[in-house]
Amino acid sequence: MNWPLICLALILILEMVACSSGRYQFGGGDHESLDTDEDERTRRSVTPLFTDYFIKSKPAEYSHDYTKLVDNSILFYAAQRSGKLPKDNPIPWRDDSCLDDRAQDGTDLTGGWYDAGDNVKFNFPMAWSTSVLAWGFVEFMDAYKEAGLVDDMLDSIRWPCEYFKKCHSKRNPNVYYYQVGDADIDHTIWDRPESIDYKRTVYKLKGSDTGTDVIGLTAAALASCTVAYREAGKRGRAKTFEQQAEDLYALAKKSLGCYPSTKYYNNDKWQDELLWAALWLYKATNKEDYLIEAEEIYEKNRFLRGRSWAFGWSDTREASKLLLYSLTGNSNYKTDVMKYLEAIMPYSSPSLYSPKGLFFRHEWGSLRYAAGASMTALVAAKYGMNPNVYREFACNQTNYMLGDNENHSFVIGYGTNPPCRPHHRASSCPDLGAECTNTNSMQYPGCNHHELTGALVGGPDGSDQWSDNRGNFIQNEVACDYNAPFQGVMAGLHQLKIDGNLPPACYILHTEV
Repeated sequence: MNWPLICLALILILEMVACSSGRYQFGGGDHESLDTDEDERTRRSVTPLFTDYFIKSKPAEYSHDYTKLVDNSILFYAAQRSGKLPKDNPIPWRDDSCLDDRAQDGTDLTGGWYDAGDNVKFNFPMAWSTSVLAWGFVEFMDAYKEAGLVDDMLDSIRWPCEYFKKCHSKRNPNVYYYQVGDADIDHTIWDRPESIDYKRTVYKLKGSDTGTDVIGLTAAALASCTVAYREAGKRGRAKTFEQQAEDLYALAKKSLGCYPSTKYYNNDKWQDELLWAALWLYKATNKEDYLIEAEEIYEKNRFLRGRSWAFGWSDTREASKLLLYSLTGNSNYKTDVMKYLEAIMPYSSPSLYSPKGLFFRHEWGSLRYAAGASMTALVAAKYGMNPNVYREFACNQTNYMLGDNENHSFVIGYGTNPPCRPHHRASSCPDLGAECTNTNSMQYPGCNHHELTGALVGGPDGSDQWSDNRGNFIQNEVACDYNAPFQGVMAGLHQLKIDGNLPPACYILHTEV
């Protein structure tokens, strides 16, 4: 019997079956709240610090290299690019791929990012990731400026935004393409995207199809790119995304309801994506109607005012509350976002933490939840919300992700004993031109042939157990939505560092990073 081939088949089958409760489903239930009691408006008047909740490092002089981590994360997104790559492509083991991604009518759908360790383009998490990356850039732009990464970052988010423009054209204003690639087929094939030579399935919304969530998120992504470019002083490029964002927002309001995905990245609420889009359109256009509409959406939907289960690809509520507060100064929004943050702090919910201090929500991609909560906390702290505590929380979660509470980092190419066998097709295959086979890729015993620099892997279980196993897609896959809030946190901490406000909890013992 060909046991390696049988093992590969079993892994790929498990990857397909497990999607019903894993990376493509949002945690323990879409939009599950920690507490939906809207009358509860109190919190601790004296907030204890984290002395009793985390394993402590001794005082140290050095912090992590946040600039390097941001730079490396940008490289990760470069490695996820689909389509015709630029001449200055920084990833030598990637080349042009899926140049035949087209709709039946010939619409060009090349470009964008591959979602994770697979080769599918899912617009829903891609748009969420783009908007979160842009949000982190706008909130912590000084960090990017000091690091000399402004142009690299803008180029990074431009890539998906140029693809999103192709997904909705003036020629067919009521059509929106939301996915390229049949995930069930893709997940049975372990190969680099450059080798794909078959016609890929394209999924679209048309006419009366519902899709407020995915169309709204795409509008938010384009609007956030507009804001990022404009605030970086590049108004010409900003204008190329602005009108498309407005057109998509109008379409999202015509298509009220969730898009028809039932297996991968399915969603059961659309109001938070529409709110997120309206807020970014206000920031992009300065048209008061968008802010008025955003506040009306928020007030009319009790769901939006409730506490999130977690900040992630299927729930933008807490980020929207922060945008609302930053735009209006209305203390009600501050109160609502602090209800979420106070509820997840270890002094309020110690059961949400692993023995070594990880904020743990779900075993599949556990670190994305820690990164999402940390980014929410850092932005909240920027706007004066419990800054000492929330920054310390972000430091502790970051130190965990970077290996200070373990004997290894969870970020590829950084720190002590970082992962080197991520569940990622392209990086596991040998050099371009060499055949990618079962024995030299998925079942290859060594590290992936190419380092997927900057990628945050899924992470440990609730008992802090993890293994660097390519076949373990629950703990060792990577994804665009994992890195988006993580990169925001790294930028936020670097900004605190250059401002002289980095908390003592962020300092580490070792210096070789």
